[in-house]
Order: sequence, then C-alpha cells, then structure tokens
Amino acid sequence: MISGDTLTGRDRELTTLRRALSGVGNFAGVLVAGPAGVGKTRLARELLSQAAAAGTQTDWIVGTASARPIPLGAFTATIGEHVNDPNPSVRRVITALLARQRQGRVVIGVDDAHLLDGFSAHVVHQIAQSRQARLVVTVRTGAGEPDAVRALWKDGLLARLDLEPLCPQGARAMVEAALEGPMDARSAQRFWRLTGGNALFLRQLLKDQVAAGRVRKVKGVWIWDGDVAVSQNMSDLVGNQLDRLAPEQAAVLDTLSQCEPLDVGVLADLVGRAAVETAEQMHLITVERCADELTARLAHPLFGELRRVAAGELYLSKIRGALAQRLAGRDGGDAQSLVRRALLRLESDLPPDPALYVEAARATMTLLDLDLAQRFAAAAAAAGSAEATEIMAVNRFLAGDGPAAEQTLSALAARGGDRHRWTTLRAANLIWMLGRPAAAEELLAELAGRTETDAQRAARYSVEACVDAVFARCAEAERKARYALDCPELSDLNAMLAAVSLIMAAGALGHADDIGPVARAALDRATGSYETSHMRFWFAGVYARACRLTGRLEECRRAAELLSELAQDMPSLAYANLVFMVGAVELMRGDVGSATKKLHEALAGVETHGVTTGLRAACVFGLAEAHAKLGEAQAATEMLGEARQSARPEFLFMHTALALATGWVLAAGGSLAEAVDTVLAEARVARRRGQPTHELACLQAAAQWGAGQDIGEICERTAELAETLRLPLADAVAAHAAGLRAGDGEALLAVSTAYQHIGDRAAAADAAAQAAVAFTGAQLRSRGLFAAALAAQLAQECGGLCTPATRSPVSPTPLTGRQREVAELVAAGMSNKEIADRLVTSVRTVEGHLYRACQRVGASSRSDLAAIMRAGPGS
Repeated sequence: MISGDTLTGRDRELTTLRRALSGVGNFAGVLVAGPAGVGKTRLARELLSQAAAAGTQTDWIVGTASARPIPLGAFTATIGEHVNDPNPSVRRVITALLARQRQGRVVIGVDDAHLLDGFSAHVVHQIAQSRQARLVVTVRTGAGEPDAVRALWKDGLLARLDLEPLCPQGARAMVEAALEGPMDARSAQRFWRLTGGNALFLRQLLKDQVAAGRVRKVKGVWIWDGDVAVSQNMSDLVGNQLDRLAPEQAAVLDTLSQCEPLDVGVLADLVGRAAVETAEQMHLITVERCADELTARLAHPLFGELRRVAAGELYLSKIRGALAQRLAGRDGGDAQSLVRRALLRLESDLPPDPALYVEAARATMTLLDLDLAQRFAAAAAAAGSAEATEIMAVNRFLAGDGPAAEQTLSALAARGGDRHRWTTLRAANLIWMLGRPAAAEELLAELAGRTETDAQRAARYSVEACVDAVFARCAEAERKARYALDCPELSDLNAMLAAVSLIMAAGALGHADDIGPVARAALDRATGSYETSHMRFWFAGVYARACRLTGRLEECRRAAELLSELAQDMPSLAYANLVFMVGAVELMRGDVGSATKKLHEALAGVETHGVTTGLRAACVFGLAEAHAKLGEAQAATEMLGEARQSARPEFLFMHTALALATGWVLAAGGSLAEAVDTVLAEARVARRRGQPTHELACLQAAAQWGAGQDIGEICERTAELAETLRLPLADAVAAHAAGLRAGDGEALLAVSTAYQHIGDRAAAADAAAQAAVAFTGAQLRSRGLFAAALAAQLAQECGGLCTPATRSPVSPTPLTGRQREVAELVAAGMSNKEIADRLVTSVRTVEGHLYRACQRVGASSRSDLAAIMRAGPGS
C-alpha cells in the first residue's frame, strides 16, 4: 500500500502512474483505488495536467450517482443527444474517443468509476482492451463497482495503485506545506487523529482552524491550542447524513460526543438499546468487545465535533448531567474516569459538587492538565472549599504562573494554618518562577529563626538548597539537599525541589555517580503524585544538563525515551518541557538539525503559556548553539539576543550556558579569537565558584574552536581536571587539548573516537576535522583524506554541521591563527574594512593576511577563499 496524497510520496506515486501509462507491463493505464478523501482525484488530475502540458490530448469523465440510472450517463456530453438504443451509442462513443488517437496520443481520466452505469463501464472496459488510448481511472474501495470496472484490474488491463490514508508523518508534512512553516508535533498529531489521515478532511479542517484563528504562529512554529472550529464546508464533506438523523440516532451521537468511549450498557440505558443498534448498522458508531464488556465509539472523530457545533448548550448540559449521574460509582479508582465524570458534572445542569471537584483537581494534576485542574479547583473554591484554594496555589506554581502563585501563597501564609509549608513554597516560587532568589533567601532566613520540627527543617533545607544551587554554592546545595532527602516525612513537592538542587550541584561538581540514582528516585516518587507529576518534565531538563556536564549522554537518552512514552495527548505546557528535554538530548548527542526543530517547538510552547520559569532561557541558549553549529549565523545571533534578555542576572548557574551560547554565535560569525576569550573568561569564573564541569565545558568549546594562542593554558588545566574529576569526558577533553598542542593527527582521531563513545558526534566531527588538518600539515595525505572523510560523514549525520573545525580548509601549509580568523570573517561576508575594524588593525594588514591565506589554501580570489572555507575538510 502507498500512503496517498503526501508531498513526500507524490513523486513516487507519479512515477508509478507514468510507468503504467507508458506501457510498462503491457498495461493500458492505471487504476487508483482508495477510501474517500485520500487524494485519488487530485492525483489523477495532476497526471492528466502533466500529460496535457506535454502536448498529449486528454479527456476527463466523471461518474456520478445522479447519472448512474441513465444509460451512458457519464458520456452524455460526448453523445450530444438523448439515448434511445444504448448499444449503437456505445460503439459510437468508443469510436469517437479512439478516433482522436490518429491525431496523437490520448489519455482519458475516469473519476469515480464505481458510480458508472453498466454501459459507461463497458465503454471504459472496451477502451482498455483496445489499448489505443491510455486510462487513469479512480475507484472508491468498498463501493460496489460494476463488473466491467472490477475487471479492469482483475484481468490485468490496468495497473492498480492503492492509496491509503495519511500516516502521522505524512499528515504533518501536508499541514506544514500548506502553512509554509513548521508545526509542533502535538498539534500535527491532533490533526491526524481527528481526520484519520483523510487528506480531504485534513485540508478542510486546516482551513477551518486558520480561518477561525485557532491555529497561530508562535516564535516561528504553528500551534493549535484551542477548540475545534467546524465550517459548513466540513459539515458538507463529513456530515450529510448527520443532518438527516432521526431523534433516536441523534441522541446516540450526541451522548457519545460528550463522553467516549462509553460502555454500551450505560449508553443503552440513556438512549435505548434499539437506537444504539440502529446507529451501529448505519455505521455512525463502532462497538468493540473487550473481555466481557462492549464499548461504543463514534465511527469518526469529526462526527462528535459536528454534533457539538449543531446542538444547543442547554440540550448538551442536560446530556452531560444524565451521564454524570449514570457514571457515578463506576470510577473504580481510575483517575481518568473520575476526571471525566467531574467534567461532565461541571459542564452540566446539575448543582456543583465541591468534594468531587477537589478530588478531580488532584487527579487532573496527576494527569498533567493544569488548566483543567485550575477549573475544577476554582469551581470548588467558589462553592466554599478552603482546600481548593490550597490546590490552586500549588497548581499555579507548577504552571509557571509566578505572579498568580505569589498572590495566593502570600495570602495562605498570612492567614495561619500551616504557615511554614506555604512560606517555603512561596520561597520556591520566588526562586524558580519569579527569578528573585535573594528575596527567597530572606524569607527562608526568617523561618530559620523560629522553632521547627525535623520535617519542617528538612522542608526549609530543600528550598534553601535551591537558593544555593542558583547562586552556584554547589557544595552547600548538595549538603542541604541530602539532609532534606534523608527525612522520611518530606512532602513530594519538597522532595522534588531537593532533588532538583542536588542534581544541579552534583552535575556542577562532577559527582556523576550520584546523578542517576537521585534522578530515578525522584521520577519514581513523582509518578502518581498530584504535587509533582508535572514537575517530572521540568526536572528532566535539569537532569539533562547535569548529564551533559558529566558526559552521561547515553543515560540521558534512555531517560528521554522513557519520558517520551508519556507524550501522547499530553497538555501543551508539559509537552513544552518534554520536547525541550528531547531537543537538549539531541543537541548534546549531535543530532543538531532535529534538535533545532524540537527546541523551537519548546520555545513556542513557552511563549504560548507565558511561563516565567527558566525554560525560556534554556530554550534560547540551546537554539543559539544549534543554529551556530549549523552555520546559521543570523538565526544564532537572533537567539542570542533573546538569551541575553531571558537570562536572569541572579541565576549564576546559567552564566556558563550564556557564555557558551555567546561563544558559539561568535564562532559562527567568524570571530574565533573573541569566542575563545569569552569561554575562557567564564572558565576562570567557574573555577573560582567551584564548578569544575562548567569550567570543563568552556575549555572543551575552546578546543573545538582550535584554542589558538591559549592552547598551553587549556592543555594544562584540562589535564588537572581529568585527574580531579575522573570522568571519560574530562579525559577526552584533556586528550583533545594535548592533541591540538602537539599537532598530532593520530591523537585527534583517537579523541574523535572517544567523543563518539561518549555519544557526542558533533565534538567527534570537530576532532576528526582537526585531525585532517594536522595530518595534511604533516604531509600524511592518505591519513588526512581518511580523517576528512570521517569528519564529513559525522557532520552529515549531525544534520549538516558547519562549525569552525568542519569548515577548516585542509592544505599542506595550514593557516596561521590570524590568517584563519581573517578567512572566517571573509566567509561570514564581512568586507576588508569591517574585518579591520573588528580586529582593530589596518585594512592593509587584513589584505596581507588575506593574500597569504589564499596562497596557502589554493584560492584564486576572495570569493574563492570564502567558498573553500564553507566547504570544509571533506570537500
């Protein structure tokens, strides 16, 4: 089977059609079969248009239900008169159509051949048998076509091409092509799920959402985050029969539109078993057996959308109320069933049930839908539940709505009760959501001066550890976090905060063996906890950073795959956190092209929800690096501008990431010396703060950029860090610096292998490219070619790397540091005057460096040098 009407499969399908039409296999043409809406007609018309453009004569015949009772109804225009005796007319039609063959090649399109009358079908069959014209015939599968049409492929007259509904990837490609831009995977999946991959429905549904403003572009990514808009055109496509339903069948669909899947017994109690049976026979619903239970669903997801639009709100409220009452007592401890029943009651004509809403709010938070949980909690609070206000406070904190959380938490802390709990949570909100760690530290200091139980002290330490981690006091953060986690009475929320700070501290200190166990324990505890279930995805981003700093990339990849299994139907805020982690993992492992797409999706999610967490900064840090590694200097510069706006001065733990992003952007723009100076300055700061892995990351970046005149300092310090940290990553970076210093191609090739074992293909590509330069400079041409080919292969696997190393020209006489920098700036598109201003030197000096650089790499002109620089060592 071939997935029909996708942009990616279009060339393949047209090639299949053209081969059949050219007579390959002795076919008289091709028959395109498939369900309604998969693109049969569109594909056939496209082929006929191409044939007409090439000078071929074409005819287009359409079978219709209205013409089917008429003999030769599809050929009425050809006959030109009323048919009294069809038999002579059949011969006349065939003769008329084939007569044109003498004037040149003829291609006849027959659309919806399953609707042809018997005589028209006979005409088509006779033309196929004669092979004097080529046919493109479309048939809807399962529609009961005439025998003559069925014989077209059964007798081997036409090659049969079956089109199937779009797969999820095909649907996304189609939507993105129509929008001329990327769509986040969650929204694309929603389009596919609602349309079942039907291309016709998909096109109309997309038009409806765009027209209604439900699909919008956020940070360059299209997102669909609202309700479903359904136009009359969609109703005409999908729901002709829905407009003519008897009240009994309408009640079946309207009930399922509010709650599906639904036990058949429950549905029958509400609408009558006879109505359910009739709806199934009419193919309006499907009934499935699971064990001893029968479950009913709508036959197509769009049926529910169409009925909801057509029905009145008072009518639907009554249905929801009846469903809520009938489902009471049937939850069986299932969180999803509880939430479904609570939502039906919330949107029904029944009186509010605050106890149910509170229970549903907790369950919904566990299921990651914080917006719906807020609705439940607000409804319960309006009905007088004090407990609901506390849930709303936690919910707003988890949702990243710092200002709303601060308002509620301040009120809770002031009113008495568990003041200690609300004060510590308020401090956590000040740190993570409002970016005010100093204010949080003052608040916690007030608590420390009061009498506390052991559990209260542990709760305070869990948040103090966050303050210490933010201020890069890593050893103190680690100590307090461990103290807190040792307390058996620590709440789920405080345990997660302690785990976050411990992972941050352990990652910065290089305590790699602690990261995995702490992460697993935190994620296990968070599963099923309404307070922290959503925090797993924020925590995952922190964990990914720690893994990158310590070189545990494979462990992080496995964790990302595990969490990704939860991505189906995930609310958008949780999805933004998850897709950030996935993008971060892909970036650290060198899948830069895919990482760029994922990180843009995450940034769009952040923008959509207006969250005030550090997720925005983390996204733009990653995007600046990713675009820079792909050689997209302008895009990288734009992201760096956002990074500088997003980075909070008090968040000292983020300064290294900002410095690395800055360095990568400078390197992409050709300013290698400035890039190296930037990361080396940050490395010295990280050393003073006691962040050895942050320092190592900066030194690794400098090595990947060639290090320049600072190679001696880098070599000595990386050797010290390798001895102290005892990490494979530290050993690789130390060997990298040593290989650069010695100009040792074999050592650099070994470094490339070491980076690949760690999982960082981008760094491996850089080391291999540097090895190619070293080999060629040492007159080892064959080894240089091998290293260059390896670098090119790795760069391609990474999505098309264009880093300083992978674009370094390979020549027997390598460029000097200054020549290389001038050549990089030339490749970046700068004029000699601009280069002179950047390097604080004269234009004449720049011209001299440029002349000698051209000599060394064999360039005949300035533009030739730029092309050689962009081509890299594998060219």
